[in-house]
Amino acid sequence: MTDAGGFLPTQDTKSTTDRARLLRQIATALDIPVSTFTRAPSAEPGQEPSSSECAAMIAAFTRIRDPKMRDFCLRMLESFAKRGGA
Repeated sequence: MTDAGGFLPTQDTKSTTDRARLLRQIATALDIPVSTFTRAPSAEPGQEPSSSECAAMIAAFTRIRDPKMRDFCLRMLESFAKRGGA
C-alpha cells in the first residue's frame, strides 16, 4: 500500500499540501500514524492490506452513525490487529 488510494505526490504543491492535510486528518480521526498510508509494501505480497481494502473499510466505517457501534468496530479491529489477524 504505497499510494493511499491514489494519493501520489505531484508537482502541484497546493495539491500535495491538500493531500497531506487530508491524510493527517484521516489518520487523526482513526488514531493511527500517517505513515500507515505511506509505508512501503511488505516483502511478502498479500500480507498488507491493499489501498482499495483500506478505502472500503474507511468508507464503511464512516457510514456507521451510532457512536457505540463505531467504537465496537474499532475495538474489534484493534483486537484482530493485536493477534496479527490470525
